Amino acid sequence: MNGPEASAHMVIQYIGFQSKARGRDYSYRVVDAKNEPREFTLTISNQAFVERHVPYQDAAGLCYQKLQRELATENPESPLQRHYTISDQELDEYREKYRPSKKRGA
Repeated sequence: MNGPEASAHMVIQYIGFQSKARGRDYSYRVVDAKNEPREFTLTISNQAFVERHVPYQDAAGLCYQKLQRELATENPESPLQRHYTISDQELDEYREKYRPSKKRGA
């Protein structure tokens, strides 16, 4: 079951984050009717917070959205990984969509 029907019977629970040497690991538990509860970890590098100017308060939401996208494409032939790293491209796309830079007048 993909698409909106799948998400109607699925709950994504934010567990929390841990600061590690390489970055922050954000943990989520996914509960749905067709699977045992599963835990996923998504990592954002420390470098991304500094260089990409991603605010710490946006990180959990960014990871949640990535996990939602991955779950929407899941099928029995290709089960999901349990760990993802947020790419520079995903960080840039998020920042452009949710934190666009202010244009300065000339």
